Amino acid sequence: MAGTPEEDLLGWLEREEERLGFADIEDALGDIAKARDLFYDELGYDITDDQFQGLKDALVTRYEDFPTAGVKTTRDEHSWGYQTTYRIKGRFASFTQVQEAIRTPKE
Repeated sequence: MAGTPEEDLLGWLEREEERLGFADIEDALGDIAKARDLFYDELGYDITDDQFQGLKDALVTRYEDFPTAGVKTTRDEHSWGYQTTYRIKGRFASFTQVQEAIRTPKE
């Protein structure tokens, strides 16, 4: 997970929220000890400080930055797995376009 792209972290966050519930994930990402317990209990993995910070940043991106920039996401199920799609003002957007939208100050 170290050096994991933000898009992948957002995908992980979405999958775990579906599996464990938003409240459990939000609670765990408020405290590194809780996050370590959650990761270890669910995945058998001991999260590092950098990974914890990356996931906290992904939480802020998804629930603060995306709505501010008008970004909507959907997670579509296909026969081969899931795909997250992004829309800005109703139009499909790449993750690069999404990153630009959340970095651009609103007037």
